[in-house]
Amino acid sequence: MKKVYLLTILMTALFSCQKTEKMKEKLFPEKPYQDAKIDKFYWAINHSDIDQIPLIKPVFLSQYKGKDEWSIKVSDFNKSEIISNLLNPVLSFNVNNIYIYGFQDDDYFGETNEILFSKKWFIINTQEKQLVYFDKESDFREELKKLNLAEEFLNPNEVYEQYKQNPILPWFPENIKKQLEEVKAKKKNK
Repeated sequence: MKKVYLLTILMTALFSCQKTEKMKEKLFPEKPYQDAKIDKFYWAINHSDIDQIPLIKPVFLSQYKGKDEWSIKVSDFNKSEIISNLLNPVLSFNVNNIYIYGFQDDDYFGETNEILFSKKWFIINTQEKQLVYFDKESDFREELKKLNLAEEFLNPNEVYEQYKQNPILPWFPENIKKQLEEVKAKKKNK
């Protein structure tokens, strides 16, 4: 009888430990990037109802969950013309050195489908905090050539899916990429 009683206590303790461990994992999930003291800008991909793709700190592409429109907040930049505090919707983009550039499609207003802002090409110089709009694609491409910027563009949805799988994007600073790689390697070796 004592053996049965002892066995019951032992089994209860064992199951309690497993439950405690599972609860601990839920309450205190691993935070490898935070623990490695990597700047949150580069790895915090979503904030409650917003998904983000980090571009050049502090600029990122953002999208409300459930929507299919990516935008860039540009209220901190000097603009060639005053249009809006957001580039929205951004259909394609690229990042090179200090530049973020791409294409913003027509932005429609509410249910009336009235065009609020017409499509534009844009170049953001993050160092000088300058945003320049182009009405003509030919003018935009000419400026890209002057700045020696690639004329290849990325789809935000595809980049986001890639980023969720591997949070190391080609335009990140080398020291950040190195830190992210180290954490990724540690996670893989566990």
